[in-house]
Amino acid sequence: MTITSSPDEICTSLTELLDASGVPVDRVEITGAASVGATRSTLFIDIHAGATITAAVAQLAAPRDRQELLGPVDEAAVLRLARAAGAPVPPVLAAIEAAPATGAATAIVGFIGGESIPRRIIRATEEFGTGNDLAADLGTALAHLHSIPIDDLPESIGRVDPADIHSAYSDERAVALDELGEPLPAVRLGVHWLRKNLPTPPSRTAIVHGDLRNGNILVEDGRLTSLLDWEICHAGDPMEDLAWLCMRTWRFGNDDLEVGGFGSLMSLRSAYESAGGEWRDDAFHWWLVARAVWWATGLSRQAGAFLSGEADSIVLAASGRRVVELEYDLLRLIS
Repeated sequence: MTITSSPDEICTSLTELLDASGVPVDRVEITGAASVGATRSTLFIDIHAGATITAAVAQLAAPRDRQELLGPVDEAAVLRLARAAGAPVPPVLAAIEAAPATGAATAIVGFIGGESIPRRIIRATEEFGTGNDLAADLGTALAHLHSIPIDDLPESIGRVDPADIHSAYSDERAVALDELGEPLPAVRLGVHWLRKNLPTPPSRTAIVHGDLRNGNILVEDGRLTSLLDWEICHAGDPMEDLAWLCMRTWRFGNDDLEVGGFGSLMSLRSAYESAGGEWRDDAFHWWLVARAVWWATGLSRQAGAFLSGEADSIVLAASGRRVVELEYDLLRLIS
């Protein structure tokens, strides 16, 4: 999202939102900005209340810009549940679908320190010797997240039948591929494999983060401090999160370390199971294939948006070259 409001308008809006949410505030000061993502702008702010200054993070997006993404109010509800369950996430300070003054969908959370750039995370774990510890941190965090009862989730997050998750996902991938209009034969072969190799269903559905990977975590001194970017969380098979975290595309060249290029699969799995998670080997492999199909289709769609003139982002233009990487991974996974 491109912020069209002035910094003063944004500060006024955030101040009013915090005050309405019961957070002590006299004024808000913008101290910096993170890299602007495809759907949101992230601002670092200081909340001034008398002599007290509280560091926080504000995220702004066009109201209901993309209907498939979780709105800030529902996302805040999920964050509160995750925090209560023991997952490392920031405290929610305020959330609204349309903020005063700016009209932006806005969420404000407490600031948590840490590094989010993948290659710096890998270097940090090498420096501190904590790669397997970080993998274990993630396994424990996911087990806590997946323990949240589905009935506690906001009603806007649709429920799914455990027995139908995999066949329905396969059908969705086939439809998405047809709508893309590109042949992508390796990806279509991946969809065929998904339909022919349905795994055992989970004993129950869980809240799935949907995009937990190296790049969507905060790490300090080589250890996990927070899980980031919850906008595509949904109800589903918990093994989807574990597989996405371990895809080769998120290892950044360290292919021998399956978890984010920094840790071992055994460390992740052992911690996940020790914290109460249920691991299913066939579902883990199935989701590696399924999310490779999903990501290859998504990257191709992004590149198509640039080529058609729908968008002018160089990031979307560069997405096209990565499709072949996912096709290569798919062929290796299903061979």
